[in-house]
Amino acid sequence: MLTVVFTDIRGFSDFTDSVEPEEAFHLLDRYLSEMTQIVRDHDGTLNKISGDGLLIFFGDPLPIEDHPLRAVKMAIAMQQKILELKEEWRQYGHELGVGIGVNTGFVTVGNVGSKMHRDYTVIGNQVNIAARLESSAEAGEILISQRTYSKISEALEAREVGEIRVKGVHHPVTVYSVLW
Repeated sequence: MLTVVFTDIRGFSDFTDSVEPEEAFHLLDRYLSEMTQIVRDHDGTLNKISGDGLLIFFGDPLPIEDHPLRAVKMAIAMQQKILELKEEWRQYGHELGVGIGVNTGFVTVGNVGSKMHRDYTVIGNQVNIAARLESSAEAGEILISQRTYSKISEALEAREVGEIRVKGVHHPVTVYSVLW
């Protein structure tokens, strides 16, 4: 049982089309540096950086009992830092924001790959749900699953926004938006 987080900058592809590559690289490097520090501050495992997206999980290899709460608190800290970074992004003439999806569930974690390259990662339907939540989140929004909400509801506020269907999952997933 782990908590999986996906993040993605909204509008980043359009942004990179309108600035010099060096400017985009600088902005992305600064953003990733800030986000990586926030992941570490909350004891998350930064699994992958894919362009401007991040895959993070909590609860392995470091066992953490309150991993759903730490993951959501991390997501809030990220959104707060992004408010600061937005000022810098506006200098380039763009309004960028980040969508975040968080899901808690049973996943498989371990090393996969070949002799040439192995990757420590998470797989399973619960990972797909987290990815779908992220893709459904608006800029500045943190969407969480029912299971995550049930683990954090006494500590943080969220409002129910409806259900989504995820390929490979036989029942709809109830989605909440974190009020931060």
